[in-house]
Amino acid sequence: MKEHLKNIEELLDFDFKIDAYQRGYRWDTAQVFSLLTDIHEFTPGFQSFYCLQPLVVRKIDNNTYELIDGQQRATTISLILMFFKSKNYQLLYTTRNTEQNGINTFIESIPHLAIPNLTLNKELENFADIDTQISKYWKEEIAKSNPTIDSVDNFYFYKNYAVIHNWLNQFEESKEEFKRKLLTQTKVIWYVENEDSSDTQIIEKFINFNEGKIELEQAELIKALFVLDMGNIPHTVQRQYEENQFADDWNLIEHQMSDKKFWRFISSNKNDENIANKINLLFQLYNGYGKTEDKFYNYRKFEKDFKNQHTKPNWGKITQLYNNLEEWFFDRTSYHIIGAIIHLTHLNIFTVLEIAKEADTKTAFRNQLRHLLKEEFSKEKYNLEKIEYGDSEVFKMLFLYNIALTEIDETETFFPFYRFYDTKNWNIEHILAKNDDGLDSFKEFENYHHDIKSLLEFSKTEEISLENNPIINGLLDDLSGLIEQKNKAGSKKKINEINDKIAEFFSIDDFNNLCLLDQSTNIKVGKRPFRQKRDIILNLDNEIKIKPNTYIPIGTRDVFSKKTTASVSYQIDYWNLADREAYRQTIQRIIFDFLKPEQNESH
Repeated sequence: MKEHLKNIEELLDFDFKIDAYQRGYRWDTAQVFSLLTDIHEFTPGFQSFYCLQPLVVRKIDNNTYELIDGQQRATTISLILMFFKSKNYQLLYTTRNTEQNGINTFIESIPHLAIPNLTLNKELENFADIDTQISKYWKEEIAKSNPTIDSVDNFYFYKNYAVIHNWLNQFEESKEEFKRKLLTQTKVIWYVENEDSSDTQIIEKFINFNEGKIELEQAELIKALFVLDMGNIPHTVQRQYEENQFADDWNLIEHQMSDKKFWRFISSNKNDENIANKINLLFQLYNGYGKTEDKFYNYRKFEKDFKNQHTKPNWGKITQLYNNLEEWFFDRTSYHIIGAIIHLTHLNIFTVLEIAKEADTKTAFRNQLRHLLKEEFSKEKYNLEKIEYGDSEVFKMLFLYNIALTEIDETETFFPFYRFYDTKNWNIEHILAKNDDGLDSFKEFENYHHDIKSLLEFSKTEEISLENNPIINGLLDDLSGLIEQKNKAGSKKKINEINDKIAEFFSIDDFNNLCLLDQSTNIKVGKRPFRQKRDIILNLDNEIKIKPNTYIPIGTRDVFSKKTTASVSYQIDYWNLADREAYRQTIQRIIFDFLKPEQNESH
């Protein structure tokens, strides 16, 4: 067995070539933590060394091997050695290099880049927080000043180096001990393929090694099939051009589809989160979807189709699918209409693509989608004067309103579908609260007394004016007396009596008294009066920037800033009947304008 084991120190004189068929470097934070922890906690006892999974290689010359399987582990160990400024083996890339000799100059530069200080949880429960911290730092501090390095591969190289840097700096006193364990007590199973194997046999070997792995590998297996097919091009220069063009296309598409803003525009299916490599969605679209229970359906179909010249997959058609999605993503009107279709109907992006094929012009395409939305949101089902709190239609109508409002009123803004999905729990909030259990001080009681008097004065209906409603007037006088007496329990009881009476005239559950709030904000505002809710919600801007699960939709923000209310009726302390009617009419107008067909044909 000894001849099939090598410790890390024995690998340091080698160069490892990573060919075009290999997938990009994608180890996640949990895997890096696990490797670091295992090496750190390894203590020689029953076992004399810590064993890693195999490196499968093919010998090219005395010091150079082609790495067939094990790239992820080899790259991570190389990043660890880089931290120690130690002698290192060399990774050589055929497609991701920036030098003719295959050396990736970005990897070489990582130790010289700024690294964020991370908050590491030793119980290993904050991987998502770590990824968020590094991603933010990468975008704002690293890639912003040098956009040419902003690729998926480079981000993962940098992210995992940052994790390694912060993790090892926790153990200042034992860093050298860790290094010794890594070099001398960590071994890999060393498996050398026959040197006479052809390139085709090696790629097929790679597919065989990876075919049974988790779904993450499906896209990479498909990638290998394309590269394998390009290997049949007889002209060397043409073959190299095709391979490099394919690699560039793949990296660009993979990077864009992994961006959550792009991803949540094209997908509302929560099951799609399980697609580890989002480029797989393109293969599903190309193949017209397949059996959902077969996680390798697309790979098997591509493998079968490549064997027949008449059915051989066309990479150009796959990139065209992506180009359609990208074009719609950057066009505001198409973005909002398609996003509404994806998130508010039973249709998916595959159906949208089919409609696009049938349409003669962009205008015809978008008008067909508008027609489908109008059918979904029929007046019979979504009558704003009839739907109320508790109906499932309320959330969808408010969702559509916020999309439409962004398109029509926020001309430089795109509706953030990803924020709607980052916010896990949405609540339908009563603008005028059902009750005011949150009131607990005499100052709050006094404000409530003032608000109710003003609410009735400005509601302009004979039935509930103070002059014509002695019961409410009397209750308010009673409340005033209890406040003067500093009777807290009596004041709370009287407020509940007033709320019950007010509810006879103000239908609390009507649609025009409802808006969307994320759960964390809803907990903050509680059952407070309108004035206090407004102050809390409109002062959340700074918190929203740093808390991904906090988001105030534009329609809700407009409610509490009274943007829908005409200036002649404007007051900021309460939500009266005039406010409610203006709000309902605004929603109807905005949605009508959003779904109104375009007249001018555009190609």
